[in-house]
Amino acid sequence: SIPAPQVVSRFNRLRQDQRGLASKAAELELELNEHSLVIETLREVDPTRKCFRMVGGVLVERTVKEVLPALESNKEQVRE
Repeated sequence: SIPAPQVVSRFNRLRQDQRGLASKAAELELELNEHSLVIETLREVDPTRKCFRMVGGVLVERTVKEVLPALESNKEQVRE
């Protein structure tokens, strides 16, 4: 039989892991929603229009037609 303090300790670690996973799942869901919103907006815009995108902490200028496929790809990766 496992001593009660070890059971409690293990349970608390599992609960902490579960909370961390739930937090990450919520973060990914939010990111997915943000991607969807931006994609919907950009689909209605002139493809040659310039837009800005954050890449590795740097804001870069691109066109909508360059950014849209990358956003759709990122959205799929987040979904997976």
